[in-house]
Amino acid sequence: MENFNSYIRRWWALLTLLLLAAVPASAQERAVDGVVCDAAGVPLTGVTVIVKENSAVGTITSSEGRFRLNVADNATLVFSYVGYTTVERKVLAGESFMRITLQDDSKLVDEIVVVGYGTKRKGGVSAAVSSINSDDIVRSTSSTTAGAIVGKIAGITARQKSGEPGASANLQIRNMGAPLYVIDGIMTDAGSFNNLDINDIENISVLKDGAAAIYGMKAANGVILVTTKSGGKNTAPTVSLNAYMGWQQWTTYPELMNAYEYNYAQAMQKVNRGVMTDPSELAYLRVELEKWKEGRYNPATGEDYRSFDWYDNYIDNAAPQYYVNASISGGGEKTSYYVSASYIDQDAVFKDYNFNRVNLQGNFSMQMTKRLKIGYQMSAKIEDNNGPALTPIDAAAGGYQLVRNSLFGLLPTYRPYANDNPNYLNYLVAHDSRNMAAMDKAHAGEYDNKWRTIRNTLTADYETPLEGLSAKALFSYFFANNNQNRNEKGYKEYTYNRATDSYVVMYDKAAAGGANRSRTRDNYYDVNGQFLLNFDRTFAGKHNVTATAGFEFFQRQQNYLYVKQSPVDNPFVDLVSTSENNTVDERKIQNSTASMIFRAGYNYDQKYIIDFSGRYDGSWRFPKGKRWAFFPSVSAAWRISEESFFKDSRVAEWLTNVKLRFSYGEVGDDGLGSLYPDYAFMTGYNYKQGSSYIPSDPFSSTDNSAIVGTKVKGTPITTLTWMTSVIMDLGVELGFLNNRLNFEFDLFKRKRDGIAAYPDDVNFPYESGLSALPQNLNSDMNEGLDVSLKWADKAGDISYFVGGNMTLARRKNGKIYGEKFFNAYDKYWFGQSDRWANVVNGNAWMYDVVGVFQTQEEIDNYPVNIDGRNNTTLLPGDLIFRDYNGDGVINDYDRRPLGYAGSDYPYNDGQGNKNPLLSLGFSFGLDWKGIDFAADFAGGFMNTWCPEWFTIWGSGVQHVANGFKYNTLDVWHHENILDPTSPWVPGKFPAFRGPDNPSTWRTNNFYNKNVRYLRLRNLVLGYTLPTKWTKKALIQKCRFYVEGTNLFSFDNLKDYGVDPEVSGVQGADYPQHRVYTVGVNITF
Repeated sequence: MENFNSYIRRWWALLTLLLLAAVPASAQERAVDGVVCDAAGVPLTGVTVIVKENSAVGTITSSEGRFRLNVADNATLVFSYVGYTTVERKVLAGESFMRITLQDDSKLVDEIVVVGYGTKRKGGVSAAVSSINSDDIVRSTSSTTAGAIVGKIAGITARQKSGEPGASANLQIRNMGAPLYVIDGIMTDAGSFNNLDINDIENISVLKDGAAAIYGMKAANGVILVTTKSGGKNTAPTVSLNAYMGWQQWTTYPELMNAYEYNYAQAMQKVNRGVMTDPSELAYLRVELEKWKEGRYNPATGEDYRSFDWYDNYIDNAAPQYYVNASISGGGEKTSYYVSASYIDQDAVFKDYNFNRVNLQGNFSMQMTKRLKIGYQMSAKIEDNNGPALTPIDAAAGGYQLVRNSLFGLLPTYRPYANDNPNYLNYLVAHDSRNMAAMDKAHAGEYDNKWRTIRNTLTADYETPLEGLSAKALFSYFFANNNQNRNEKGYKEYTYNRATDSYVVMYDKAAAGGANRSRTRDNYYDVNGQFLLNFDRTFAGKHNVTATAGFEFFQRQQNYLYVKQSPVDNPFVDLVSTSENNTVDERKIQNSTASMIFRAGYNYDQKYIIDFSGRYDGSWRFPKGKRWAFFPSVSAAWRISEESFFKDSRVAEWLTNVKLRFSYGEVGDDGLGSLYPDYAFMTGYNYKQGSSYIPSDPFSSTDNSAIVGTKVKGTPITTLTWMTSVIMDLGVELGFLNNRLNFEFDLFKRKRDGIAAYPDDVNFPYESGLSALPQNLNSDMNEGLDVSLKWADKAGDISYFVGGNMTLARRKNGKIYGEKFFNAYDKYWFGQSDRWANVVNGNAWMYDVVGVFQTQEEIDNYPVNIDGRNNTTLLPGDLIFRDYNGDGVINDYDRRPLGYAGSDYPYNDGQGNKNPLLSLGFSFGLDWKGIDFAADFAGGFMNTWCPEWFTIWGSGVQHVANGFKYNTLDVWHHENILDPTSPWVPGKFPAFRGPDNPSTWRTNNFYNKNVRYLRLRNLVLGYTLPTKWTKKALIQKCRFYVEGTNLFSFDNLKDYGVDPEVSGVQGADYPQHRVYTVGVNITF
C-alpha cells in the first residue's frame, strides 16, 4: 500500500510539473521545444525529460515524441527511456528547438552482462560468458524458458524429447550435465527457470567456465543467470499487452496402415515366413484381401471390412494454444516498479489433455535515503497439468504413454464402439493398448497435477561513506505446493451379439481392480539469505579494483503425503474415506547448505583484466570433518585492441576489438549419485521396509494384524567426500568494422575427479553380510569448443542482423577403477578407461552394413555365414554385414562402436539418445519501416537413435499391433505377395517378417541412425502501425504479427517419419508441435 501511495504522489507531482510548465516563465527562463526519436527516426512516446540541475523540473514526451520545458540558459536536460541509453544534452545559447536521438541499449558494443553476484561491461569480462536479451528470448511460442532459447546461445546444448504440453527442452552447458539456475541472484532449479514467463525476462547469461566456481558445489555443470525486468527511475508509466492465439499439430508421425494395408502386410509376412503354403488358404486369403480393399460393409449381416483411422479420429491437427501477458512499468524520482501478469493455455492433440499456467511478477525498488535503497520482488505461478486418469504402462513414462501406444497399437480393423453404438465401448485388445474411445475424462476419470509457488524476496543496498564500498543484503522465502488428484474410474467394454441383439460385457475395469483414487500433497519451504560487501573503485582513472566478500545460506524443508485407495470403496464420489484398501506414504525431509564467498578483480585501463574468486562451501550430505571445502578460480584477459601499438596500426581500421582470455576454476559437487543416498553417513533405521500379517495367537487365532517392517540401515558410508571439477577455458573475442561483426571462440576442458564407485577388488565373506563401501575412485572429462558469430548493421532504412553459434562437447572417461578382463576382446567390448563415455557393450556397438542381397543365388553362394544358420533364413533384400575379422562368420567379434552413445534408455546404458554432441543455431532478421522479420534455426549432430521393436520389425507378428507403413510396405516383396515363386521387387527395407527377419537380429547401422537435423524453430513476420495512426487512441506502439514454430526440418529420419529429437525406441513418442500463431503487441 505504501508503494501504491508513493506512485500516486509521483503522478500528482508529474501533473504539477505539467501545470507549472504552462505558467509564464520568469525573466531568467525561456521555452525550449523538441522531439525525441529512436535510431530509425520513429518518435518515442513517454520519454522522461528532466533538468539535471533541478530534477523537480521535467516532463514526458507526447505521442508524437514532442516536449516543451521552461529552462534557464546553459541548463542540461536528461532524456531517459526504458530500453534506451540515457542522453544528457546542454541547451545552447539561443537554442529553441532540440532533436534528440536515443540509441537502443541492446545495440551497445560494451553491453552489460551478468556475472557471479554482480554485473560487468562485456569488455571488462575475463570469463567465458554468453548472453541473450529479451528481444531474442520472446521470439518463441514455447511454454517454457528452455524451449525459447534453444539454438540462440553458444555453449548451450539442447534436445526436446517430448512435445507434450508443458514439456521443456533438456538444457545443458557444454554437455556437462544439468546446470545451476540463478534467478535475480537466487539459486534455484530447472522447474523455476522453465516456469518463468518469457516476457518477464530482461536477459539471460551463461557462465560456461571456471568462473562458475563462485557459485560453489551446485555449479559444477555451469550456471544460467536470469535477470527479470524492472522499471526505471523517472520514467513514465508504460503499459504493455502481448497476446497470441495458436493452432498446434504434430511436426511428424510415422504413417499408419489402413485395414487393407494391414491385412495385405500380414498375408505377405506369412508367405515370407513360410507359415502359409496351403493353396486353399492362399486362395481364401486372396478373396479376403479383395474385400478389405473394397471396404465391404453389410449392416444387415454384420459383414464388415471397413477401415477405421484412429489417427484422423483421435488426433487434433489444430489443437489450440492461447497466451496473454499484461505489464506496467515505470518509476518516480526515487522509485521504480514492474508488475506483470500472464496466462498460457495449451491443449494436447489428444482429447481432454491440457496444460495451463498463471504467472505473476513484481519488482519494486525505492531509494529511502541518499545511501539506502530497498527492493521487493515477488514471483508466483499456478500451473495445472490435467487429463484423463490413465495408468501408464511404465510409471516413469507419464500419463500420455497409454494413449500414445494405443494410437500405434490398435488395429485399423477395430472400431471404437460395439456395433457402432456410442453407448457401448468396444472390447479391444492390442499390444500395450486399450480402446482410445475410453481415454477421456468421461470414461477414465480425471488426473490433475497442480503446482502453486510463490517467492518473496527483500533486498537492501547501502552505499557506505567510503567511496566504492557498498553492502547488500538479501532474504528470500519460497513456498511450493504440489497437489495431485487422481480419480481413475471404472468402465465396461462390450462385444455385440448379433444373434441375440445384445451387448456382452467383456471387460469391467472396476471389477478388475483398475479403479483407484489417490492424493498427493507435497510442500516445499525454502529460505535463502545473502550478505555481501562490494567494492568498486577506479584510481587515477586507470586502475579499477573490484572485490566482493559475503556469506550465503540455504535451507529446505519438504513435507510429503500420499494416500491411495485401490480399489475404491465408492466409485461415484471423488473422496478418499477410511478403508482397509488405503495405502499411506508420508515423508519429511530437511537439509541446508552454507557458503562464504570471495571475489577480487583488477582492470588496468581496460587492457589487462584479472579476476580471482573463491567459495567455501558446506554441505549437509557429508559427515562432520568432510562437510566444508574451498573451491577457487582465476581468469585473465588481455584487450590487445586497447594497446597504443594496435590503435596506431592499419589493422585497427577494420579490426576493432581483440581480446584474449583464459580461465581456470575448481568446482565441488556433492551430488554423488545413487551410490550415496541422503544421510547415508548416519547410523539408524530405514522404516517401511516390507510388511507381514502377524496373528495375535500364532497357534489358533485368525485375527491377523498388518505389521510394517523396520530395517537397520547398515554400515554408514563415511568413505566418500566431494567430487571436484577442474575447468579450463581459452577464448578469443574479435570485433570487426566498428564491432558490426563480432566473433567469439572458446576451447574448453573439464576434468572431474572423485566419481563414486565400488572398489570391486575388496571382498568380504558372504556370511558376514558386509559389502565394500563406495569410494571416490573414478574420473572423466568433457572437452570441446564453442563458436559464435554475429553481424548487425543498418543500410538506409533497413536494420538487420545475421548470427550463428556452434558447440561441440563430448565426454570422455578417465580412470575407471578395478577393470578386469578375460581377454583382449573382452577389454575391447567392455573397457571404459580413456574412452568416450558410455561406449560400453550396447546398442552403440553395431554391425556394419556393406550391402543388400539382390537375389537368392547371391545368398546361396555368399561365403560368409550371416545368420548363424548358413544363410538359410535369408531372403533377397536382407542386409550384408561386414566380416571384420575375416573368419567367415558374423558374430560378436564383428561389432564396432559406430554410434554416439548415451544413457537415456533405461534398459541399456550403452544405448544412444543423449543430447547432440554437436549443436548449432543461426538466426537472421530485419526491420524496415515498421515491418520486422526474423527466423531462428537450431540443429543437432552426433547423436544416435537406436530404434527397436516395431520400428525395425514392422507391423505386429508375435504381438497384435498395427505398425507403420515405412518398414512394413516399403519393403522387398514378391511381385505377387501370395506366390513365393514370383520375382522379387526391391524396397527400402528388408522383406517383412517381423522378428523372424535376420536383418533385425543384430544391432546395425542400417536401422540405427546417427541423427543429423536442422529445424526452423521460429519464423516471425510483424508490422508496427505508424504512430500517426495510433496516437489518437493513446497507443504508443501497436504491432501485429504471425509466427510459425517448427515449420520444417532437414533431417535424416524422413524414412522413419519420427521427429529427430525424440528418444523413444518404438517411434510412438509424442513429437514436438508445429504451431501457427497470430498475435499483437500493444504499448500504451
